[in-house]
Amino acid sequence: MLQEELELQLCEQEAQRLARELEAARELPQRIVREKQDRENTMPPLERVNEIIRLKRHEQEMATRAATRNLRKVQTHSLLLLVTLSAAATALIAWAIRLMNG
Repeated sequence: MLQEELELQLCEQEAQRLARELEAARELPQRIVREKQDRENTMPPLERVNEIIRLKRHEQEMATRAATRNLRKVQTHSLLLLVTLSAAATALIAWAIRLMNG
């Protein structure tokens, strides 16, 4: 009788262990999703945050430099056109004065 009770107890323990494993296996996909969401919602380490901020600042500075270069190029082009237009107007006025003086 004692042997049978021990075997019955071992079988019950084995059944409980298998039930716990089955429950853990059922919860595994939900746990994986929760862990993934936690990783996505957790801030990166401070060094990484500082690096991201530094990279963004560098990109903005490069964009500002590019915009400044483009603006300078446009202004130089406009100044060249203004000088050419002024020279043409001066030449036209000088020609008109010569024509009037005869």
